[in-house]
Amino acid sequence: MGNSVKKEYLYIGNTTVLETCLRAFESTGLFDWFVITIPPGGENRAREALSSWLRDPTHLKHTLFVEGANNRQGSVRNGLLTLRPLEPDTVLIHDGARPWVSPQTIRKVFEGTQKFGACAPVIPLVDSIKRLLPDGTIAEHVNRSAFVGIQTPQGFRYPEILEAHLKAASDGRAYLDDTEIYHRYIGDVHTVEGDKANRKITYWEDIHMTAQSGATFQRMLRIGFGYDLHRLVENRTLWVGGVAIPSSKGEEGHSDGDVLIHAIIDALLGAASLGDIGSHFPPSDPAYKDISSRILLKKARSLIQDAGWKVINLDCTVVLETPKLLPYRESICQTLADDLQISTSQVSVKGKTKEKQDAVGKQEAIEAYAVALLESIGSQSPKDFSNQQPKV
Repeated sequence: MGNSVKKEYLYIGNTTVLETCLRAFESTGLFDWFVITIPPGGENRAREALSSWLRDPTHLKHTLFVEGANNRQGSVRNGLLTLRPLEPDTVLIHDGARPWVSPQTIRKVFEGTQKFGACAPVIPLVDSIKRLLPDGTIAEHVNRSAFVGIQTPQGFRYPEILEAHLKAASDGRAYLDDTEIYHRYIGDVHTVEGDKANRKITYWEDIHMTAQSGATFQRMLRIGFGYDLHRLVENRTLWVGGVAIPSSKGEEGHSDGDVLIHAIIDALLGAASLGDIGSHFPPSDPAYKDISSRILLKKARSLIQDAGWKVINLDCTVVLETPKLLPYRESICQTLADDLQISTSQVSVKGKTKEKQDAVGKQEAIEAYAVALLESIGSQSPKDFSNQQPKV
């Protein structure tokens, strides 16, 4: 993902990936308890990601957080052990990075588990399967008809999967998933048809997937507007969009004073509802004294990415009487694109003057305007199932 935030804590629209998963399971009416495995010391961050979910008193009481281990197998085992005092009949184990699981898939897995003891959703493989040699050449052309891809949730009778995990903990083997553990120590695993929309978020573009397999998604766009003005003074460098422009005057400011980047940061933060530049990089903080605004722009990019947004385009106007920006415009667009990790085709920068009117026209100030368009993907709206079922 190339991201510092756990993918389960990223946003799909206005909801985190993790909460989107929980809402899908809750909508079936099947579950009494929800167990979230978290990194050691990470409960506060997990609760923050689920703040909306936990406002419901029932959710608050019936959502358990347990520290995981250094691998998936150990984390699942810790989660199962946490449930032991509750003595559930059935447990469904789901990857928190699969937010597009449908209530229909959950129900099919539950019903298969009730009937057979263990059940998991599978999908056919569409790519041809090859076995490779260590040097990367093809060694064997495998008939894919006998192979499938397995998804989650994977359902089990609770006592049996707990027993299997406890045995697997001491056998020295590393298992791919819970069905492999169950199959080794307990018995056969039934399968049901999965859903190709039930993808696991692996790459950054996965979080922006569109409608597939009957699931309903909402494409979300947001526009942010930014503006900034700085006085021009002697003995300061004139920075515009991260590019130093030869001039007798430069921007006065706590940082390097780059008026264009400051306007862009406000536009980005505004579109993502993350406040403004002053709330994240206050001028009273000595850490930002004379700092390059490019550093602040990269931090702002991380903030909007962590909130689940990506930049579609920027349209900017710099108002400066002199010098002319045209010779530097290409460099400015390239610098901004590099720092935002987008293409130069997504960045527009224009230069204007004030025809010698007001402070800008008298070469006493410089101002900038920026409009940013961000995109995210809305969460699915699962169908509600209200008929009664045994609780799990």
